[in-house]
Amino acid sequence: MELRTEIHIPVSPFKIDHQQKIYLTGSCFSENMLAKFRYFGFNALANSHGIIYNPVSLNECFYDLQEGYEYGIDELFFEQGKYFSYLHHGSFSGSDAKEVVKKINFNIQQHRKLIAEASCIFITLGSAWVYIEKEKEIIVANCHKMPSTRFEKRLLTGQEIDRALEAMIASVQAMNPLAQIIFTLSPVKHLKDGFVENQLSKSLLHVSIQQCLGGNISYFPAYEIMNDDLRDYRYWKEDMMHPNQLAIDYIWRKICFTYFEPATLKILDEVKKTRLFMDHRAVSDDEHQIKQLNIEKEKKKQELLNKYPYLTL
Repeated sequence: MELRTEIHIPVSPFKIDHQQKIYLTGSCFSENMLAKFRYFGFNALANSHGIIYNPVSLNECFYDLQEGYEYGIDELFFEQGKYFSYLHHGSFSGSDAKEVVKKINFNIQQHRKLIAEASCIFITLGSAWVYIEKEKEIIVANCHKMPSTRFEKRLLTGQEIDRALEAMIASVQAMNPLAQIIFTLSPVKHLKDGFVENQLSKSLLHVSIQQCLGGNISYFPAYEIMNDDLRDYRYWKEDMMHPNQLAIDYIWRKICFTYFEPATLKILDEVKKTRLFMDHRAVSDDEHQIKQLNIEKEKKKQELLNKYPYLTL
């Protein structure tokens, strides 16, 4: 008798290896996967504008990247001693407007360059709910904890989502026509929207994604793995909204066996062993022992890099 419904994902016809560059963008799930790619030595970047949940704002990010758009100070707003951009995560905010713009524009150029060289681009959609800044009448990517009276909340229509996905695919293909585009639906639950509202949001996104598939555009079922395979609450963080590390590790293994050749999996094992050794701490405060351990760590790292010079450690 089967006591779980494991999702068996077909092996991908295209493969990912360490000599390729990877780009990820979208919800916080993209950051989880970025951490995995980087840990195992891949050259990867994520989220030029920070974490973005809705497809309309994410499309604006891709437009900025395609055009190499440069922001000006006049596109920021000032609140409580800091400058913010409504299209950027709060990590870009700061007290010096020039520095904020400098960081924003540097990020756009850096990420634009990697996208042009990437073999695959993971796009993770999180929510179809958007917030509209009433005065400017624009959909924002982040409300930056501003008063709720400034915004109107509404659900995107299927047509709006379709147009956003079509436009971001066109932007990616303009920058890199050979890149594989892999859509995922974030398993993170937006329960502040409501249980029914969250499911409705995910469903709208799912329908639009499925209509885009074909050619070099595919779908990885992270959402289904979380909700139909793992399912149990032991795989969720205490907030019951975000996958915990056990779930993230499981989804990562599914990615590995979907997109990696056996040779790449072997390198992953070697990288992990080296990482674990580099995490060792000296058992005493003896300076000589600490120095020797650090020498051994650097030696192990260099041995791995000499064997696989394309690793990013």
